[in-house]
Formats: sequence, structure tokens, C-alpha cells
Amino acid sequence: MEPFIKAGLVLITLILGSVPVHAEPVAIPRVNMDGPPYEGMVREVHGEGSQRYWIFKPAAPGRYPVVVLIHGWAATEPIFYMAWIRHLVGDGIIVVYPRYQNLLDTSSENFTENSAYAVRKALGDLEGEFNGRLYIAGHSAGGIIAVNLAARGDIPKPVAVLSIQPGDSEGGRKLQNLSKIPGDVILVVMAGDADTITGTADSHRIMRMTPQIPPGRKIFLLVQSDRTLVADHLSPLAVSDEYGLLVDNLDYSGYWKVLDILIDLEGDSLTSADMDELTGMGTWDDGRPVKRMKIIT
Repeated sequence: MEPFIKAGLVLITLILGSVPVHAEPVAIPRVNMDGPPYEGMVREVHGEGSQRYWIFKPAAPGRYPVVVLIHGWAATEPIFYMAWIRHLVGDGIIVVYPRYQNLLDTSSENFTENSAYAVRKALGDLEGEFNGRLYIAGHSAGGIIAVNLAARGDIPKPVAVLSIQPGDSEGGRKLQNLSKIPGDVILVVMAGDADTITGTADSHRIMRMTPQIPPGRKIFLLVQSDRTLVADHLSPLAVSDEYGLLVDNLDYSGYWKVLDILIDLEGDSLTSADMDELTGMGTWDDGRPVKRMKIIT
């Protein structure tokens, strides 16, 4: 079965409530937002079909960085990553969520183009609210699209790109010419050690295809499973922080934290990042450290 189709069917099953959720094994901080779930967050929906996109932004007027969050195959509604979206908005970030495909549309030919269209339209909608600092994060098929977007010249240059469990490019056909990504863009690729859907092939491929980005600006992190924490292909999903649906320490100390660090970097270079903080995953309740992320060279 096509990996994207398999992942999509699993996602649909999950949203219907048939997939067991990850346990929350560590004392973790809550999202930075007071009151009811959507207090303090403005939600907008624009466009139709595979050119629909959502904008989530702080209710308080101001100028904010923008994170473009690119979903995995078939995760065409923001609910699949809503806890992460709320976390970002609560930290003063605008989130743009393009829906680059209609549900169960298996053709990937227009995925990147649809996403680029949504980004251009959304940034136009945000005139006066976007502070000029753009970040792109993507999961699964979205991880491929994220790096493709960074290689285009028709959207603003991102400060950083986070490609999580990218795949499956089927030998590179879905990846565009990544040598066109500007060399001063920060690139972080993350894979999970229990991901049997996309594995690490495209993570390695993306690192090889970006020789113009120096080592001080790119890194490949392997998220390691530990006890009840399973770094599988579903682990970046974050359906609900209220009920703990697929939100655990892999999110708070892994995927979310890495993006938070990229947004807060001084000097726009990984050389200024604390590597212990970047790779650390906190501790279990008994005091033992959770397996930290591994830097793959």
C-alpha cells in the first residue's frame, strides 16, 4: 500500500477514536493560553478544496512571526495538530495551515504548488500583522512540501525549516531542486526510530541534497522511543491537549520544543543553540532521563 494512503487511513481511524493514545509519562508544561480552549485565538478559513487554508492568530493586535504548518497525507483538517497550533498561538505566533489536497486525493503533483498558493494568499491577508519572520514546519508528506517551499522564489525566504518524518519521495521524484534553498536558511530534519511508514530515507536524502547549507545551519535529529513513548509516524500528531489525545513528552520536549528553539534563536544560526537543550527530552517521574534525541551525521 502507498505509504501516504496507509498513513491517511490510520489518521482517519484515529480521529474516529479507535487508536489508543500515547500515555503522558512526564510532568509537562501546559500550553501558554488562559481560559477556554479558543479564548485568545482568532480562527479564519479561506478558499475551497485543495486551495483552502486556515489562519490562527493571537486575538491581541500586533505584528507576529508566521509559522506555516504543513500537514501529513490526509490530515486535511487542523484538528490533527490543534494542540500544537494552540501552543504556537499562545506563544505569540501566527499559524497558517494550508490544505494542499482534497481528502483521499492521492496525486502529489500539485501539493507544493497548492501550498505555495496558500502561503502567498495568507501573507497577503496578514498585511500589517506579519513581522517578516517566516518559519515552515511539515510532517510526513508535509515534510517534503516544507523543504520544497523553501526552494521556491515565490514566497518570502524562511528563517528556518523543520521537516518532520519526511516521506515518501519514492526515489526523490516529489522532492524539488533543494539546492535552491538559500544557504543561510536553517534546516532541521527529524525522524522517529519507530516510524515504519516513512523511515529515515528521505531525511538522509534531504541532508544530502542541501550541500549549500553549512553544518552550522542544519542538523538531523533522531527521536528515540523510550518506555511508553513511541516515536512512530503518528507521534507528531497533537489532536487535543485537554484530553491528552496524542500529546505527550515527544511533543513538548521533542517536536514542539525544537520549533520553539528555532523561533527563539539569536543570530539565526544553530551555532547559538544549546545542544544539550536541543536534544534533551526531560526526565521520567522516577528521575531517570528520557532518551535524548540523537544527532545523525
